[in-house]
Parts: sequence; C-alpha cells; structure tokens
Amino acid sequence: MKILKDNIVKTTLLLTVLVLFSCSGGDEYLKFTQKGEVSYTAKIDSVKIFPGKNRVKIEGLILSDPKVTQLRIFWNNRADSAVVPIVRTQGIDKVSTIVDGLIENVYNFELRTYDAQGNKSIAQSITAEVFGSRYQASLNDRALVTSSLSSDLSLTINFAEMDLTTGAFATEIVYTDKFDVENTLIVPVATSQVIIPNYKIGSQFKQRSLFLPAKGAIDNFETPFVSKIPDVIDLSYMIKNNARPFLSSRSSGRWGDLADWITNDASKNHNGYGGVDFGCCGNPPQTLNLESGWGAPIITNGKVYQTMTLDAGTYIFSSLLLPGDNGLNIGYTLDDFAYLAVAKGNILPDSSGGTLDTNPATLGFKRMVNTMKEDSAFVIFTLTETTQISLGISTTQGDQRWAHFLSFNLLKKNK
Repeated sequence: MKILKDNIVKTTLLLTVLVLFSCSGGDEYLKFTQKGEVSYTAKIDSVKIFPGKNRVKIEGLILSDPKVTQLRIFWNNRADSAVVPIVRTQGIDKVSTIVDGLIENVYNFELRTYDAQGNKSIAQSITAEVFGSRYQASLNDRALVTSSLSSDLSLTINFAEMDLTTGAFATEIVYTDKFDVENTLIVPVATSQVIIPNYKIGSQFKQRSLFLPAKGAIDNFETPFVSKIPDVIDLSYMIKNNARPFLSSRSSGRWGDLADWITNDASKNHNGYGGVDFGCCGNPPQTLNLESGWGAPIITNGKVYQTMTLDAGTYIFSSLLLPGDNGLNIGYTLDDFAYLAVAKGNILPDSSGGTLDTNPATLGFKRMVNTMKEDSAFVIFTLTETTQISLGISTTQGDQRWAHFLSFNLLKKNK
C-alpha cells in the first residue's frame, strides 16, 4: 500500500508541472536563468613573461577556441590595459606582444581572452619586474688591472673580476688597428685577459660593460663608453739595434762598433773599436760590452747612446744585464762613474767625477755597480712637452771593468 501511495504522489506532481508549462509558454524557464547560460572563452595557454627596460614581453598560445578575437592585459589594479588582436587559424596560434612605457617596478599582470560578443576567459595572473633608471645607475664598468701595448703592437688587457649578481655578462671594446680600421670586440665576463693584435699606436680604445638584469630579459643594459689609453706603451722599437745579438757597423776580431748607436772615441778603446763584444771567456757573443783593462785603456767619459724625440709623458728606460756567479757579470764599483742615463738634447753629459748627476740636461740616471741584479738597471723620467732626448750609457771606469748588456727597452707610462 505504501508503494502505491508514493507513486500516486509523484504522478500528481508531474501532471501539475506539465499543466503550468503549457499555460505559461516555452520561454518561462528563462526567468530562472535571467540572461541565459554563462559562456567563457578559452584561456591563453603556456604564458611566459620576459622583463626588459621599461617594458615586458608576454607570450602565450591559443590552442583550440575558434571564437577568441583578442587578448586583454591589465595592470596597476586594472587602471591600465592593453588590447592584442588575435586572428585565429585552424591550428595553434602564438600570441606575442610588448607592453612598454612602464616605470621601474614589480608588476602583476591580469590576462583574459575575449570573443566578438564580449565573452571572456577566466583571469590569469603573471608577475614580472621591470628595470629602468635605478638599475642603470647601479651599474659599473669593468675595471682594468693593467693594459699594455707591446712593441709588436699587441695590446694586452687584464680585467678585474666583476660581481655577477649585477647581471654582468660581457665587456665591449672598440679600437682602431694599424690599418685605420675600427674593430669591436666582445669579451665574456669569464675572460680575464684579452690580447688585441695590430693596435694603432697613439690611438685610444673605448670600452663599456654589458648587463642582463634577469634571466630571459629582452633588453641589455650598458655602461657609457669610456675612452682609455694603454697604461703602458712599449716604445722599445724606437731604440734601434736594441737587443742581443747586437749588430756591428764594422769590426775587427773580438770587437766592433754598434750599428745605429753613437759611440764616441773614448768608448772605442780596443784599437779603435768598441761596443759590440763578439765573445770571450765563456760569455755569450754579441753583447754590448764596454770593457777596460787587460791591455785596453781605461775609459773616461765614454758614451754610447741614441737620440730621439718623445712626446710629453712619463717613461721607463731599462736594460737587462747578463747574470753571473756574483749576480752580475759586472766589474763596476762606486769608484767608477758608470751610468745608464737619459738627458735632454742630442748627446749624453760627461760622467767623470759624477758630473752627470747634477748636469741640468740630465733627466734621469742609474749608477752601475757590481751588486746590481740583472733587471735593476732602469731610469724613470718625465717630459712636460715634446722633447729631443738621448739615452744610453755614459761611463768613466778604471782598470779591469766590464758589463754585458743584453737588451734595452723604453716604456711610456700612462697611469
């Protein structure tokens, strides 16, 4: 009886609904849904955002919904927005756009797709940092430890380390070569030394450092270009016949006169020859050697030198000496007045009695003594204007004195 009663109740309710529907018409149900069913477009897929300089790049995919006609991007709490038109194809469509004109800040972007009827997708959010003047102001150019130009015109630059957290990734160098061609070189931040061949002597190079503020950023930042000159310029090529084996202009037996050097008569104390030693007593041949004694006269105001014109600047004139059992194969003592010297004009001052020390033409000197190390013979001098100078050896020395010079070098210091 209970089952029969339940069936009667259900049937009665069904008949009542049918009567009401037939009396009110087929659209009466809309009053329960008001504007009808809610329709959503498909969201943009695989969204990526890339930071930049006062801008960002946003990318994504439209996979399936053929009704999508645009992407709208909102930021600043929806106070600002951008519209990206989308033309659908039958496949997957890539969407890529730049949002620019942004001030430096961290932004949260809201993304929605829309169809032609204004139906929209569910919102998506993505965050990115935008870089600008504050980040730019924090950047510093990579420091140089040294930069030197060799006599073969190779510029060697040694870089200091950089703070990689700043985004530094390279340094850009622009220079002119000896053929007057401008070149650009990108040096990775992991590289600590670079050698540039065929550098144009007397020219400047300029550099700036490059930064990527974040992984995937679409813009680099750069420090301003700064012009530089090499810290040290090797001008040794200006000294002719400047290294062993020294060449002679004429010779007789063991001794000869130096080619390209001015050698006065006092230094030609071996039967009219002097300067180039072709070898004796286990010493290497063709050194520059001013020897007195062992049958040769002592030397008074002997001079071996070259003359040239140099621009204003600070210079180092140096010589490498032959090492021996006593540190140097050298016989000079403080009883002698033997100098590595530089002076204004076209001749070196006399050395007798130490007068070279106080001569107003003298720009710099180094006394030669038998306790010197082989690399300690150097003179530092400064010119305030373009000047003709002479450099070399001026010596007054006693019996049984000798000194073997292996090479001469001239450097210009710019730091």
